[in-house]
Order: sequence, then structure tokens, then C-alpha cells
Amino acid sequence: MAERDKNQGPDAGGTSALTKASSALGLAAALALAVLANVAVARNYKRWDLTSARLYSLSEPTRETLRGLQEPVQIHVLASASDPLQVSIRHLLEAYRSETSRLEVRYLDPDRKPAEFLEFKQRYNLQVGRTEDGRVVADAILVVVKGDRRWFLTHSDLVDLSEENEGRARPRLEQGLTLAIRNVLGGERQRVCFSKGHGELSPDEQGPRGLGELRHRLERNNLDTTVVDTSLVDLTNEKNQPWKGCSLVLVAGPQSPFSAPEARALQAHFEGGGSLFLLLNPMLDGDRKRVIPSGLEPVLARGGIEAHGDVVFEQDKLARLPGSFGETFLAQPRVHPVTEALVKLERPRLLLILAQTLGRVPSSSVQPTDLLVTSKDAFSMADFLSWASDQGPPEKRPGDRSGELPVAMAAELPKLGDKDPRGPRLLVLGSAAIVQGQVWQDPSLRPSAYFVESAVSWLTSRPQLVDVPAKPAVMAGLRLTEESLSQVTNYVTLYIPLAGALVGLAVYLRRRSTERRGDAHLRTRDGDKG
Repeated sequence: MAERDKNQGPDAGGTSALTKASSALGLAAALALAVLANVAVARNYKRWDLTSARLYSLSEPTRETLRGLQEPVQIHVLASASDPLQVSIRHLLEAYRSETSRLEVRYLDPDRKPAEFLEFKQRYNLQVGRTEDGRVVADAILVVVKGDRRWFLTHSDLVDLSEENEGRARPRLEQGLTLAIRNVLGGERQRVCFSKGHGELSPDEQGPRGLGELRHRLERNNLDTTVVDTSLVDLTNEKNQPWKGCSLVLVAGPQSPFSAPEARALQAHFEGGGSLFLLLNPMLDGDRKRVIPSGLEPVLARGGIEAHGDVVFEQDKLARLPGSFGETFLAQPRVHPVTEALVKLERPRLLLILAQTLGRVPSSSVQPTDLLVTSKDAFSMADFLSWASDQGPPEKRPGDRSGELPVAMAAELPKLGDKDPRGPRLLVLGSAAIVQGQVWQDPSLRPSAYFVESAVSWLTSRPQLVDVPAKPAVMAGLRLTEESLSQVTNYVTLYIPLAGALVGLAVYLRRRSTERRGDAHLRTRDGDKG
């Protein structure tokens, strides 16, 4: 033992000064390298998008929009921590902020900061409710603000669920957010004018029957609204232009006809570049004995459309509402920019009540497009007042139309000038029920609300981001059939417990084998000592 200690040097069991100095120098060099690496990363920000759908890789149009920002733009994120979109929104905004320093992002969790959220929703007049599990939700998940301009984005603006039946969803995060930024950057605010003076539905009336919810939606989406009562305007004076400054005129369910001067003023506005959204129920006279013209026939004819003054009775049991004779029914969409997303749904619920059919003016040079039609089993009753007095089941009579009948049509006039992006637009619907507040309050009628919002967007030419490419659809969940549910049951009740039991048995046998080898080794060692 003494011999072994003698052969060891004076630093045996310790560390030499040279080794300590080398370690300290290496540690200092590592710290310096880490600092330099952080400085280099901060000055040369780079992100890698490893998602299969390239969700956070920005397109060139989005980069150009962000690099062209001259003033700050505020983005308020109202998604709670439990919202499925919250993580995707956060990552996408990081990608946006890597292109510009003029984005001011604020996260406002309605569950964790209820007081701040309450102040925010009152400032911007957001509609707020609670889910079944108690979480606070708003109909807007993102609010983009610049000065007095604002743009609201809901879940449907950020995710396309038209392929939901296949368990897939198409992300629209980049398209929706870039659209919002472009809309608040500048330009003149557009105005929607509601017609008054003929018994129309009122935008001042809240609840399921009024247009208060529609007005709220329009104002929330950066549109000014006003009410124009043409019955109070002296239209014999050509200088009086009641619709001046109106990008869109909305006439919802008039009960009395328009006068000839009122119709001429509306037609002049249409031909001068304004758009029209006319929702015309069959109009009855004061004694309710006959259907009378609305007075807007010349306006409709300018767009190649005519109203027939009849009432649709849907005979398809899957399309008409239970308990009705078919006068309350669900219309089917046809391919058009307004109905682009609706045509992909298996059975869109576009509720119409007491709708009249529309047709084409043979001599018109304008060719309108069908937007909504009935089923092939429907018919329209021309003399429905006689049927109403009899109170019997509706039956098709000679002269009544049948088949797939148009109840909504759209038309566009030629451009007024070479620099105009489009011509004046007209959309006519044979029923006004589709714009009432119940459409937004009843979740089952959401397709009807989407139709109205898309119609306003098309009529006012809200900019669409056709230059931002769409992302591919991704799996959004699992579709469980009876067979797959049975397989899940087998896995949970049989396969997983059996696998756990087998693993436990294997561990037990392994331990027993190890213990036996250990006991044998101890007995052998004790025998050698003995």
C-alpha cells in the first residue's frame, strides 16, 4: 500500500492548475460563442416551416402587403388558450412580424382577462356569449384596427369547413388576415342604405324579425349604414338624389308599391354605378284580394329579371318544413361567387318563407344568373289568394309553374368606364325572411346568414384575395363509424389491458430470473469463502 502511494505524484487525487485554467478558458469561450450566436440570430431572424401543409409559409402577395405598411396596424387576438386556432394564429403572427415591425399584436384571453375583454367588446360592439363548458366566446376571433377603420375575422373566415363531412378542413388563416390588413389600410368607407317608407323591414328593430342584427353585422365589417325614406323626398326636383353616396341600396320586404318617380330614382342610381339588393315578397293590395306590382318592375327589367307575383309551394318532403304546406321551404344554391361555399354542402339550409318566383326578360341584353332554386317537385301558385280562402291542401292548377323554379337571381351591367373593375350589380330575392335576425340567432340557419353576408360582399365588391394561394386541406378530426367504434371498444376493454398484463408478466419473470441468478452467485461466493 505504501509502495502504491509512493509512485503517485504530488497532485494525486486533485486537478492541476493548468487543467483548471484550460477549463475556465473553455467555459469563457463557450459563453462568448453563445452571446455571439444570439446576436447573430437576433440580427438575422429566420424561421423554418416544417408543417406538411406549409401553414406558416407566407406567399409573396402577403409579404408585399406587409413590407408596404407605412403606419402601425393593430391586431387584437381574442382567442382563449383553449381555442384550437390559438396556436396557429400565434405562429402565423410571428411569421407576419418577421416581415415588418409595424404590426402591434395584443393577445386578450376572454377567460383570463374578463375585465379587459368586457371593455374591448363594448368599445367595438362585439356579440359575446358562453359555451356549454362556461368559456366566454365572441363572434370575432381577430380584430384588425388602423385609426378609425377596423376589420373583424370569425372562425369561419379563418377555416373552411366545407369538407367537414370528410374529416378535413382547409386553413384560411393567411387569406383572412391579409384581407383584413388590406381592408384597413385605406380607401373610402362604403355605405349601405336601407329603404324606408313602404312598410319595409326596419334596421332599427332588434330581435328575430327585424334587420337590427344585419345592420350590426354590416357596421362591424367596416360599412356605414343609413336609412333613406324616399316618400319624404320631392323627386320632381331632379337635383334631389336620395341615393347619392350609397354603394348599396337594400330594399327588404316592402308592403306598398314604389311610385314611378321613386322607381326612376332607384333605376338611375343603379345605372349610375350603384348596386341593389332587392328582397321582394308577393305584395297584396289593401283588401288582400289580389297581388299587385311592387312598382320596381322597370328596375328589375334593367337587370334582365322579372318577378311573377306568385307563391312557391315546395312538395319535396326533405325540402319543406314539417307542419307547413310547402310555403316555408329550404332553397338550393346554384354556382355563383355568392354561393361558392354553399354549393359544396350536402344539404344547405337556406330558409325562405312565402317566396315568389323570378324569371328572365326575353328582350333584355343582360343575362342574369340563378342563385337559389326550388326542388323539381315544387310549383308556384299564381292565384294563391283563392287557395288561402279555401284552406285546403295546395294543388297545382293550369297555368301554375313547376319544376326547379328560380327564387333568387343576380345580374351585372356592363362597366361604365374602362377603368372600372366591374359594372353595377343587382341581386333579387323573392323573399325577405332570409335577412331577418333569426337567421343569425339560430345556428341551424347559418348557411342563410352566410348567403346574405356573401351577397353583400359581392354587391359592394369587398376585395377578395385571389392572389393569395389557398392552403391544402388537412385532417381536422376522426370520423367514427359503427365498425370503428367497435374496434375502439375492443382496444379499450380487451387489447390494451391484455397488453398491460403481458408486459407485467414479462417484467415479473425477468425479475424472478435475475433474483435466482443473484442467489446462485451469492451461494457460490459463500462456498468459495468457506
